[in-house]
Amino acid sequence: MTELARITGGHTVRLERVFPVSAEQLWAYLTTPDGLRRWIAEGQIGPERAELRFHDNHSVIEGPVLAWDPPRLVEFGWDGGPTQPAGSRVRFELTAEGDSTRLVLTHTQITGQAAPSFAAGWHRHLDT
Repeated sequence: MTELARITGGHTVRLERVFPVSAEQLWAYLTTPDGLRRWIAEGQIGPERAELRFHDNHSVIEGPVLAWDPPRLVEFGWDGGPTQPAGSRVRFELTAEGDSTRLVLTHTQITGQAAPSFAAGWHRHLDT
C-alpha cells in the first residue's frame, strides 16, 4: 500500500504523488486560477502572493510567496482558515520523472493538533 501522507514531529505534513503529466502542465495546475479551480481551490499562487478559497470549509488562505522557481518550486505562507490562522508554510516541489512529474508537498510549522486534518485535506485535494 502507498503511504498517503507522513506527519513528522506533530507539526509537519509531507505528501508525495507522481502525476502522468509534464512539470510544466502540473505547474499550470498549481499556479493559474483555472488550474487551481479544477484541482485544489479557487485562487492563484505566485509569484508574489498566494490566495486560496476553499469551498469545502469556507476558508480563505492568503500569504506571501517565499520561494518561486517555475516549474520546480513554490513555497508560500499560510495565513487564514479555522485550524491554522497564521504562521505555517506550504511548499510544492516538482521533479520530472520521464513523462511524469513527482510532486512533494510539505506543510510545515503547523500549530496545535491540526496536522492530521491538514494531511487528510491535502490528500483529498491532491487525489481528486
